[in-house]
Amino acid sequence: MQYLLFDLDRTLWDFDGNAERTYRSMFERFELQKLCGVGFETFHERYRTINDALWEAYRNGTITKELLAIRRFSFTLEAFGRDPNSIEIIRLSQQMSDYYVQEGTRQTGLMPGARQLLQWLYEQRQLYRLAVITNGFSEAQLPKMHTAGIDKYFDHFFLSENLGFMKPDPQFFDAALSQMNAAPEQCLVIGDDYKVDILGAIKAGIPQVWYNYTSQTLPADAQKPTYTIRHLDELKTILNTNTPKK
Repeated sequence: MQYLLFDLDRTLWDFDGNAERTYRSMFERFELQKLCGVGFETFHERYRTINDALWEAYRNGTITKELLAIRRFSFTLEAFGRDPNSIEIIRLSQQMSDYYVQEGTRQTGLMPGARQLLQWLYEQRQLYRLAVITNGFSEAQLPKMHTAGIDKYFDHFFLSENLGFMKPDPQFFDAALSQMNAAPEQCLVIGDDYKVDILGAIKAGIPQVWYNYTSQTLPADAQKPTYTIRHLDELKTILNTNTPKK
């Protein structure tokens, strides 16, 4: 296992914690309690439902990146009685989208053990090449990695909008491996999202580590990951067992 391909959000970067801090700040900045007549928790819950559905549509190719960025906010405002097609709400949604990217990339929270793992891998850089594989937007993913101080650990950054394919499409993984000049058996995909990271890697013939920190249970007929871990530190044991020492 020479090439380690890490998902970013919820695998290394603490997406949920960082995002909630950003949303709370945005909620206050744009006085959304006054505008929507609800508290933060109610607003945030509805936003997450709408955002998840729009991201699924984006992965399926039925909505553009630009529409996703605006509609996740305009549709949420619509849920609380605002007209999503009004000039006022479209302008506000654009402002909220810009604010989210700006403030979100300033957040530095990482998943438990992520920094220690990356440093450990860096100390063994003669054995491994590290890559990020993400469906996220370039204007957010690269800056937040830099802010969190983890971009220095990676040799490659593979973003879906640059490759032209999105995980779990096997062509995403094929394109990444082609650019690294790596064979599937030389690689290991590490990610938290079973459907996006793990199934995509399975279809591409790449061994996988499912970072199942939420202790999800797969259906009995689901394809099993090569490895499953609940803590990032467990990856060291997998690598020590399977990587020949030079």
